[in-house]
Amino acid sequence: MSGNNFNNKNVVITRPIERSQTLSDMILKKGGKPIIVPTLELQLVESKELVYIIENIETFDWIVFTSPAGVKSFFKLCKLDIIPSKIAVIGVKTEEELLKYGFKPDLIPKDFTAEGLLESFKSINLKNKNVALPRTLSAREVLPKGLEDYGASVLIAEAYTSGIPHDTTKIIELCNDIIDGLVDIITFTSPLTVKNLMEVYKNSQPSRLDELILALKSRVVVASIGPITAKSLSEYGICTIEPSRYTVKDMVEAILQNI
Repeated sequence: MSGNNFNNKNVVITRPIERSQTLSDMILKKGGKPIIVPTLELQLVESKELVYIIENIETFDWIVFTSPAGVKSFFKLCKLDIIPSKIAVIGVKTEEELLKYGFKPDLIPKDFTAEGLLESFKSINLKNKNVALPRTLSAREVLPKGLEDYGASVLIAEAYTSGIPHDTTKIIELCNDIIDGLVDIITFTSPLTVKNLMEVYKNSQPSRLDELILALKSRVVVASIGPITAKSLSEYGICTIEPSRYTVKDMVEAILQNI
């Protein structure tokens, strides 16, 4: 293969529907056939903790956004022109979402993971600082625990839920297509996109789960956006293509260089 074209291969996108367009456009531009089958569904949440943060924003030294959905949920409620808190974000897409509301991040790590952000905070004094963390409650505890280890007081506010889609029909059909050899490449952009795919098929077709895993291990090119997602796949013995920089653009380039 040329290394710069998908040659009309079927490339599955499992990320939430509202985050799929950019990746879909990239795949099309590179000669692939994008197939969007979200295994993750996002829903914004107006939790009492989120309302508290916004109503008491002047008491928080930092706000940390880990995803575009967290930013959207926060600014759905927050209409302030000026935010006194400093803002940290993980990832280019989260930064882009923040910029839409007229705010620039004070901190963005080179490594777009919770661990990368904690590394960036190493040189910043967080002792006795108040940190707001609007996110999904299903996220890992690495970030809040790490911030607390630095001496910060962290308030986690549920800003959105990340659940299995209400209609799982397309996910089941996708799994059957993978087994039947109709999928060439599949992309995963978070651990939950992996977990939900496996959980839906296990509940629907428990006797065929091993077939699905075998197909993903042997016949399908599997790509993960970063090491945390790759770890979820490795639990099933599935090897992945992984970019050195954790963005969808870099993931696409990594796939093209390895197929």
